[in-house]
Order: sequence, then structure tokens, then C-alpha cells
Amino acid sequence: MNTMNNKALSIKTILWFFIIVIIITLLSIAFVFIKQQTKLQNKLIYSQLQQVTSNVAQRFDKEIELAQNSVRQLKGYIPILDMDVEKKVAFLQNMMANNLQFNSNHYSNYIAFEAKKANQYFKQRGKLLLAHKNISLLDTVRYNKPQHVIHKSINRPSYANDPRKSWYYLSKHTPDMQITPIYFDNDYTKTTLISLSQGLYEYQTFEGVVGISILVDTFFEDVENKRFGDTGYMFLVDYNEGIVLSTTNDTRFVNSPERQNINLYTDDNSMPFWKNVINEDTPYLEVPNDAEELYTLSSKKLRLLPWTLVSYQKTSELKDNSQSSIGFLIFIIGFIILLLFILMFIFFKMLILPLRVVRQSIKNFTKPNQTFIVPPKAVIELQVLATDFKAVTTKLIKINHEKNECVKTLQNTIASNVEQEKQLEQCQNKLRKLHGKTKLFQTDLEKSHLEIQKARVKIQKYKLDSKRAKVQTRTADQTKTQFLANMGLELRTPMNAIIGYTEMLQEDAKELQQNEFLFDLQKIHGASFHLLDLINNLFDMSQIESSQLDLYLETFDIAPMIQDVVATVTPLLEKRSNILKVSCDPALGTMSADLTKVRQNLINLLSNANKFSKQSIITLDVTREAIDGSDWIMFHVIDQGIGMVQEQIEKLFQAFAQFEIEQASKGNVSLSLAVTKQFCQIMGGDISVESQFGQGSTFTMRLPAQVTPVEK
Repeated sequence: MNTMNNKALSIKTILWFFIIVIIITLLSIAFVFIKQQTKLQNKLIYSQLQQVTSNVAQRFDKEIELAQNSVRQLKGYIPILDMDVEKKVAFLQNMMANNLQFNSNHYSNYIAFEAKKANQYFKQRGKLLLAHKNISLLDTVRYNKPQHVIHKSINRPSYANDPRKSWYYLSKHTPDMQITPIYFDNDYTKTTLISLSQGLYEYQTFEGVVGISILVDTFFEDVENKRFGDTGYMFLVDYNEGIVLSTTNDTRFVNSPERQNINLYTDDNSMPFWKNVINEDTPYLEVPNDAEELYTLSSKKLRLLPWTLVSYQKTSELKDNSQSSIGFLIFIIGFIILLLFILMFIFFKMLILPLRVVRQSIKNFTKPNQTFIVPPKAVIELQVLATDFKAVTTKLIKINHEKNECVKTLQNTIASNVEQEKQLEQCQNKLRKLHGKTKLFQTDLEKSHLEIQKARVKIQKYKLDSKRAKVQTRTADQTKTQFLANMGLELRTPMNAIIGYTEMLQEDAKELQQNEFLFDLQKIHGASFHLLDLINNLFDMSQIESSQLDLYLETFDIAPMIQDVVATVTPLLEKRSNILKVSCDPALGTMSADLTKVRQNLINLLSNANKFSKQSIITLDVTREAIDGSDWIMFHVIDQGIGMVQEQIEKLFQAFAQFEIEQASKGNVSLSLAVTKQFCQIMGGDISVESQFGQGSTFTMRLPAQVTPVEK
């Protein structure tokens, strides 16, 4: 019975048991995993098709939202016509051209009026203002540039009563924004378009429309060129009419070589599932084609257009990629089982057989003329164990001899202990003397503590004197700052009065044709504006120094803000014959900051660039960058002016610092740039400049996309 128990607990039996258990467990896990993996992979490949469809549909919706924002901006230009402004048509056309530069899909802007309103504004029976891009420049960088936009002004009212002009006719009955079907503009641009229009109403009376047209060729480009493997395609369909809007060249499923030439509701009765797929969002659906080949469909309805985006791919092609991972898993499991068998063979060869040799050597070791055998082909631990056993046996022989030596050593140790007791008594006497010296040291230490307390009292007194000096200095700074703020407020009122009177005197001089006074009045008017700007900057500096300047944070779109700044500084640039180039992505997004201070900083930088440039190009480049996990908005103002030397750059942002620059008025105080730098730092950003004398300057203003007020 004991022999059977020993065999059951042998290493070989235990190893075989664990290997069989591991193999069975691996096979069970593999079976369950392959079954679950097959289900998950099928769901994953379908969800990938659904995700691609949703992403493209969202991109279409975003394009329409951008177009709607552009129509609203275009509508905001209409009040210009009510103002008494010279060349208002040319100015309005220039604004329409600028409105087109931020999106390649936007092809044209248009403003059309009813007869009564056209007569009021232009003394014409009708008026259609059209600004559209040059289609011949479509694949060039000049396509979106405002200077290459084509302008048309049509005085015939033929558009007003023609229902075929859906871009105009749809807005006659509602003030809401309308989206036209796809149409070919045979009258004006000779291109295929869709248009977004909004009616102009005053007291519920229709007066005209403003709108923007989108070029269908560029709008459909992503969908018509999209491919999934060898059998996957994507197309757009009108879910009201069932008409396929885009082109596909797949003869196996949907063959639409031309736009709007197939109706899925009537032309293909062999596939009745289309109506359900087109009229609702379908995550995925497996359907057969005419050749009984199985395809997987996914559809997504657009939010802003009566269209549905449909994607499809052959189901067998989708599932081919999933089979490779299952085969790889089976290969790995087989490889693991093979390794287990190899491991079992190694254990038998290197452990079990050498153990039998060691056991036999132990039995024979007590017999005369027998040597202990250490197995040469055994694991290292077993060889060490056999060697140690041989060494222990050898040492047992020496123990009896060493025992006698130990007894002698013990006797010598007892004699040594007696001598050590005498030495211990001598050490105790020395310790008593040392204790007396320690008391004297403690007395000296207490005296040192008293001296330290006196030194601390003197230090506290010096600290109080330092605090009094700081309070007096702060009071003096606050008095100076309050004086500057009060002086700024007192000087603003008379300066505004001077500016107003000079403007009135200029108008009187023009009416009385007193041109000899007009030049002097203009110089007084310009000097007054310059002095008022210095007073305003002085007031801002006083608020900054007194920590009374508050931030009014709000979230706003960056691109429209840039357009407002450009519109503000354009008249200043025209006076010095400068050209402003703007590089700003319309999808740059939003930022949360003090809108007024950001606009003022940009106006200060552009005005400074204009001041030292003439008949040259000034560039405004706006980008978004990720730095240390946070978004930053970078504003670069680049001019080709006179530039600066290093000494001038070092003084550029110092308040009241004066320096001479070619073509600059002597004595100008660089307060505006000092205020600009203070505004940037208050909003958590900064401003820097790079310049070479005679080659222009580059100012870089860096602001966080999410401004957090700096603690005062």
C-alpha cells in the first residue's frame, strides 16, 4: 500500500498530471475563445463600416453648417447699403470675395433684390450681385484668393419671377434658410451647384435674398472616390425621391455612371430593401445582389439635407481578414502543447533519471571501498545537492576530532573571562568621571540657548522694519498709479471734444471750400487722435500696475474675429498703400479669452506694422498648436518694413521707452506695444519679436485657447 502511495506521489506522475490538465484547459479556453472571437470580429468589422459612414455623414453636415454661417455673415453686410458710403457696391463685392476664401467647397456668394428695393438702392429695375471663383483655377493655390474672384452685377430682374430659379424662389415665402436641390446654373456660372439662401424681410415684406452656392464636383469628391477594398463603395441618395445623387461604377451592386440617373424606388424592383435602408439609419444589414452575392450595407441620414449616405462591401471580403487571427491562435496553442511535451522529456532526462543514480549511490556509500557518484547529466541543483551530501558525510568524520579541541578552548575561555571582569570594573570608574564632565557641558549649553534667543529677537525686529519699508513703497506706487488713472480720465473728455470739433470744422471747410484750412485741420485731427491713443494706453498701464484691470472671458469663433479685425485695419493700410494677406483656417475652432483685448492686441500689432511699411505686403498668419498637452493660438504678424537693430528690440516693450527708427516720428512713446505685452501676460500668454534692420519684422503673439485669469 505504501509503495502504491509513493508511486502516486512521484515527480513523474505529478508532471504528467499537470501537463494533461494544462492541455485540456488550453483546448477548452481555445474553443470558447475562438467561438467568442468569431462573434466579436463579425460585429467589429460591421461597426468599422458603420463608423466610416457616420464620419463622412458628419463631415457633410459640418460643411453645410459652415455654409449656413457664411450666409449669416453675408446677410450682415446688407446694412452697408443703407449707409451713405461711396462705392458701396465695390466694397460689398470685396466683402463677398473675402467671405469665399475660407472654404474650397464654397463657389459663389450672391445678393439679389426685388424691384422696389433695387430701385431704392441702385435706381435699377433689378439688381443681382454675384461673386464666384474661377473654375479654371480649381486645382491651384489661387482658386481661393479674393483677388481672383469673378464679380458680376446684373440689372435685369429676370430672376425675380422665375420658379426655376430655386435659389431665389424658395425664399419668397419664408424667412428661414432654404437649401436647393442640385441644379445646373445655365444663366450665370455654367456649373452644377447646390445653394443655401435666406430671404431678406422687413415688416414681413420680402425684399430679396442672400446666399452661397457649393460646387457639387468638389462637394461629392470624397464620396465618389471612396473605396473599401476591392468591392466596397459609397454613394448619396435623395431619400424623398429615391434618386442616386453621386456616381458609382460598380456593376455588381449599384451602377450609376452619371449623377441623378437612377431611382432606387422604381428602377430596381429586385432589391426591395432599398426603401427601408434609405429612409432610416441602418448600422449594418446583409443583403444579396442580383447574382446572389452577399453584401453588407450601412446607411446614415444627413441632419441638414434630405440625403442618405450609403456604404456597402462584399461580406466575404469583410470576413477574410478575421479568419487569419483564428488560425494564428490555433497555431500558438499547438506550439504550446509541443513545448509542454519537450519540457516533459527534458525533466525526465535531466531530473528523474539522475535522481535514481543519486539514490543508489546513497545506499552504497556506507559499504567499504565504495565511492559516491555525482550524475554528470543532471540539473545543476541536483549536482549541487549530491556534492553537498558527499561533503557533509566527510565532515562528520572530522567532528569528533574537533570536539576534543573545543573542550580545551572552553577552559582557556573561562580563564579569560576572569581577567575581563577586572577590566570591566576599571571601565566603570572611568565612566563615573565622564558623567561629571557631562554636567558641566550641559550648563554651557543652556547659556548658548539664551544667546540664540536674543539673536532671534533682533532678527524679528529687522523683519518688522523690512515690512514697514515694503508697505511705504507699495503706498507710493499706488499713489502714482491713482494719479495716472485720474489724469487719464480727466484728459479724455477735452481730447474727445477737440476731435469732435476738428471733424465738424473739416466738414464746414469742405462745404465752404476753404481748402487752405483743411490740411491744418487734418493735422490737428491726427495729432489729437495720437494724443488720445497715448492717454488710453497710459490709462491701461495705470490699471495694469494697480491690478484693477479685469478680464471678461467669453468663448468665440476665431475666424470671424479675424475678419472683424481685418475690416477695421483695412482703411489704415490703404492710406499707406499696403496689402494685408490673411492665412487663417476657417475650421480653426474657438478660444475662450477676453475678446476685446485680443482684438485690440491684433489691431495694435497690425497698426505698428503698417506704420513702418509703405507699398508692401503685411501678413497675418493664425494657427493652433498643441504644446505640453494644451492648445495655444499663435498669431504671426509679418511686415517688410524698415526693421530694427538689437538695441531697439530690447527697448521695444518697455513702457515710455523712446527710440528713433527710420520714417518714424521722433519722440513717439511705444506705449501700445507695452500695453499689448501686458494684456498677453495677464491672459497667460506672451509676445515676442524677430527683426533685422532693413528686412522687416515678425511679431508672434501666443495665447492659450482656454485663458485662465492670472491671480492678482
